[in-house]
Amino acid sequence: MASHLPFITLSLFVLLSLCTPSHSAVTCASQKLPQNRSFTNCTDLPTLSATLHFTFNASNRTLAVAYSAAPPSSSGWVAWGLNLAGGGMIGTEALLAFTQNGALAVHRYNLTAYKGIDEVKAFTFDSWDVSAEQGDAATIIIFATVKIPDTAGNVTHVWQVGPVSSGKPSIHGTKPENLQSKAVLPVALGPAAGPGPGPASGSGNATAPASGGKSGARERFGLGMGFYFGLVLAFMMGYFYLYLYDVVFEFGEGGWWNPQLVIKICQDIGMMYDDNIAISFW
Repeated sequence: MASHLPFITLSLFVLLSLCTPSHSAVTCASQKLPQNRSFTNCTDLPTLSATLHFTFNASNRTLAVAYSAAPPSSSGWVAWGLNLAGGGMIGTEALLAFTQNGALAVHRYNLTAYKGIDEVKAFTFDSWDVSAEQGDAATIIIFATVKIPDTAGNVTHVWQVGPVSSGKPSIHGTKPENLQSKAVLPVALGPAAGPGPGPASGSGNATAPASGGKSGARERFGLGMGFYFGLVLAFMMGYFYLYLYDVVFEFGEGGWWNPQLVIKICQDIGMMYDDNIAISFW
């Protein structure tokens, strides 16, 4: 009898395993969404037995989603979000759902660090129709519609599950399935919109560097100031030669040195010089 004890123990273990109810993984094929929720596409995400139903409108870059995953416990959280920079967790703006005060609630978080998340009132992109429902096989489904900015091209989406402690989300697990829960967004966004076109040029360039406008302004300013000072200098030289002519003329008529006339001329030239300096600074 003792020799058969290991076999009997193993048989009981297998029998109990078969009889114990388990949560089967939800897939796009098996999942049932509410009748008022319909989407054109669905993908089984590669980790955490999660799914993503989605409809993408390329004309206005809006994305309606239904993300589904099972938290590690009935009180845990599930999350889905976008990283507009194309990275992993850091920089992701995520919708996080868990049971709070007896009902499912969805919060917005900005994932700024591995050990810290900041709850925010709004994302850097538009989001609306945000809600959460209990799904099949102990899953939580997050519904939302987001608008992907025109300037975002290489967008990734990140999904995750984790525990809740004292009514607040706690750090998720560090298993490979947790650390690899990110992928390129499965929609054709097309190239990101660049800056607006600059002035057309004969060389065929559609845009010009921003510094080009500044350097052109500096060149025009320099040319204008050079022209202005050239006029001032020409005026001063003409005025000087006119006075010189008067001096010669007076000397020719008077025939002798007239110091009072020379002093008067010097004073007039000095006043003229001061006036032109004042004009230049104005």
